[in-house]
Amino acid sequence: MILELFSKRNKDKKNIEIYNYDVLPNAFRVQVTYIFNDLFGKRGEKLYSIIHEDDIYKILVELLARDFGVFHLTQDYKHEYDGYNSEFINGFLLEKTTNRALDYIELAFKISTNIAQNDEYESRVRFSHYDQTNELAVKELNHRFDEHSLGYQFVEGQIIRRDNTFTHSEIVKPSLEILSRERFKGASSEFHKAHEHYRNGKYHESLNECLKAFESTMRIICEKQKWPVRNTATASTLIKICFEKNLIPSFWESKFTSLKTLLESGVPTARNKLSGHGAGSQEQEIPRYIVEYALNVTASTILFLVQAEESL
Repeated sequence: MILELFSKRNKDKKNIEIYNYDVLPNAFRVQVTYIFNDLFGKRGEKLYSIIHEDDIYKILVELLARDFGVFHLTQDYKHEYDGYNSEFINGFLLEKTTNRALDYIELAFKISTNIAQNDEYESRVRFSHYDQTNELAVKELNHRFDEHSLGYQFVEGQIIRRDNTFTHSEIVKPSLEILSRERFKGASSEFHKAHEHYRNGKYHESLNECLKAFESTMRIICEKQKWPVRNTATASTLIKICFEKNLIPSFWESKFTSLKTLLESGVPTARNKLSGHGAGSQEQEIPRYIVEYALNVTASTILFLVQAEESL
């Protein structure tokens, strides 16, 4: 539940566009635990009489502990006394590493989505409006990110980092929604990986995934339109075909010279010069702002290409 209380309405908004990425405030973490309760039920409850909440938390704990390479999510934890619910919640509240704390949130929402989509539970879950609960939980989570000026959002099954409100809402989010379509599954996976690498500071890998997503989108469009294209076609070749087939109308080509240059040299050049082969024995460091730019260019280009195809 989201309340617009007096203190929030009168909060100083002068720094509202300045995002924090390094620290998840305690109040935010506590608010998220309430969302976990909404998703899975409180301690000792069954989720709509379908599955016991501690069974869900057992799955969450075991997946995270295995991935983190630990036996328990908190050092002094004994689940035989407290239950997996407490281990997961306390692990989240006490986790010092921000990226790992975000892992707790992302995994919980993924498991929640899987429950809602599970054929065994689907009819009863949907009858109980669990899908609506999921939707409201995502809405509140993103509100809490905003409320605490945290530069993250949960979009299409993944937490992504955002650096500019307009870019995120007008370019990145619509692009992710387009890529969620079945035929763009491959490109979607690559673009999500680019964001994941970006959030984790793996900038070389992020640029490479940007290029893959960019190329995959064009290749998918070419295949649907039955335009001859090889599986090994590079970005430059794919772009050339898109112009030859009037994906971008020829009478606009002069006005789109700068766009064509950007499509051919923007993302690919950043990748080729900074993270491609031939970097030598000492890999060149990539500034974060270049990767942010590449992500935004990739998103806006994907959005443009798909909308152009829809107008054919």
